[in-house]
Amino acid sequence: MGRNKFDLIIPVVFKDYGMLSRVLRYVMKYIYPDNIYIITDTRFRKYLPKEAQRMRVVDENVLLPGLSFSRIRSLLKQSGNMDSRPGWYLQQFIKMGFALSDYSQNRYYLSWDADTIPLRKLDFFVDGKVMFAMKKEFHKPYFDTIKRILNISGFNEKSYIAEHMMFDKQIMADLIGRISSCGVRGEDWIEKIINAVEPGVSNGFSEFETYGSFCLNYYPLSYVERHLNTFRKGGYIAGRFISKQRLECISFDTDTISFELNDYPDVWTARCFCFLYRKYVEMRYRWISHILPPPQWLININIPQGRCVLSAYFLSKEREVA
Repeated sequence: MGRNKFDLIIPVVFKDYGMLSRVLRYVMKYIYPDNIYIITDTRFRKYLPKEAQRMRVVDENVLLPGLSFSRIRSLLKQSGNMDSRPGWYLQQFIKMGFALSDYSQNRYYLSWDADTIPLRKLDFFVDGKVMFAMKKEFHKPYFDTIKRILNISGFNEKSYIAEHMMFDKQIMADLIGRISSCGVRGEDWIEKIINAVEPGVSNGFSEFETYGSFCLNYYPLSYVERHLNTFRKGGYIAGRFISKQRLECISFDTDTISFELNDYPDVWTARCFCFLYRKYVEMRYRWISHILPPPQWLININIPQGRCVLSAYFLSKEREVA
């Protein structure tokens, strides 16, 4: 039997651009997709690392008709969940909607988190079936929403939420079709999901939990469960500036490691450095987005393109660990 071909998608926001270079190098080393798609807000495309520039970059707001940040923000406000994170919902809908897009080239596509590094070769199929990495997690609002949009009651004791998931676009199309025809108020599957979330609940939907539960009930023979040694809190070691040597040591008993921007090491000096880096990323985003003009006291006229001293310093650090 030949190898199952698949695409790989990485939905990424500006705060994770600094990680993307290293993530892509390890992805290309240990995962073998046919195509890699970087799905992001293309207004910031020029700030993507060079490795990402060579991939297929897709605008998150034009991937699928009716799917955009502004529309999701509007729908959340109308549903009574205006305090929810529209970007968080957008990324989940991107992972689902890719199955319906013109970009999807193969039957399968792998969604990979932009802050996660694979540390060894990973396979995603066994005997023609997809392998789901199972974890221990439970968030009741996720299942309340699933019940409303799919009317199912059979759930797994384990969680399907992980740093990646291999989707079958035929199954995903069936899932989206069933959501589109459910009794929840809304013009399409996106609006129906948002309206199915309990008002006042900020995190009320999980695409991975929904897809996994749907497979469990309607396509139980399409997948098998597996355990991977994953470390979600890699930032506690050295923030996002962990050395290649440390990663090699960790890889002896770890399959993937993730680095959330808000996770800091315990060592005081490293903790301060990582805190300043996070603030730098946040401020840089505001400057680039024209939300906040750059303060003049940070501008160094001797650096090309008017980069500030702090920006030049952290960019050099990102290149060192990439």
